[in-house]
Amino acid sequence: MFTFSLSLGDYITAQIIGGKLQMLGNVVYQNFALNLPFAAAVALIPVIVMIVYLASVRKSGALDNL
Repeated sequence: MFTFSLSLGDYITAQIIGGKLQMLGNVVYQNFALNLPFAAAVALIPVIVMIVYLASVRKSGALDNL
């Protein structure tokens, strides 16, 4: 849930501002109705990044002192 909360602003903000930048949230939003398997695969990217980050933090022992 935390991973997706970071990208919620990407869905609306870039459309309001009118920027040309393709944010990851916009790619999921634009392909949700057209190509659901692609949208699901792209939505997994932040989840995988968070899992790798948490695994590396756990392996380093940074969470032992909390």
